[in-house]
Amino acid sequence: MTLNGNQPVAVQADQVWFSYRNHDWVLKNISLSIPPGKHTVIMGPSGSGKTTLLRVLAGIMKPGKGHVAVFGQSTYELEPRELSSLVGYIPQQLGLVRNLTALENVLMGSLGRLFDVKTLLGLFPRAESERAREALDMMGIAHKAAEPVFCLSGGERQRVAIARTLLQHPRVVLADEFASDLDLALASEILARIRRAAEQENITFIMNMHRIGLARQFGDEVLALRDGEIVPGFIGNEILETAQAEAGQ
Repeated sequence: MTLNGNQPVAVQADQVWFSYRNHDWVLKNISLSIPPGKHTVIMGPSGSGKTTLLRVLAGIMKPGKGHVAVFGQSTYELEPRELSSLVGYIPQQLGLVRNLTALENVLMGSLGRLFDVKTLLGLFPRAESERAREALDMMGIAHKAAEPVFCLSGGERQRVAIARTLLQHPRVVLADEFASDLDLALASEILARIRRAAEQENITFIMNMHRIGLARQFGDEVLALRDGEIVPGFIGNEILETAQAEAGQ
């Protein structure tokens, strides 16, 4: 799949429908094309289907109808290790292992590439440990490498989650309601670090968000979702303001 005849599409959705129950559609006829290296924000009121859309785009769930591809490859036809080399997904609850250190959590991002008996026992090559420390440093949290995750603040945990995803070496990262629980200044700092890391690694980033100011800071494009449908051209800020009001921002 290409844009303008020669530029590849990073993420492509064609007429995607999804339901958890028969024909009770959460997503309705979603089509989108996201160029490589772009930062896209998805906004909309609670219950509009934002999390479901991210999970379908990430290949975690298969659409009932339609097709999703990442760099031309159907996400739901790839083996898990192949998918993890293309797509990193950060859930709202981050998915960190609380009793492991920040560094150990980051190293888990490399399991898809280095899956063997040694890595299962927590024995990673020295070069991989150095990459993990560099990822933590990129997120401004290298000094917390030896700290158990349960001792870290919310913002520090989010930085660890990003560093872990960077160690997958993905081409696309999708993050669900990232930085939603942080104060505005801290969220802005973390998003700035994410943007620099994404540009350095040439990663396409897609994020659900409910703060208008942060969305404009981070996103090259903002997509508005309402009742499972993308609102074309989204006139004004009506949908974004509704999402912000529901979040109490």
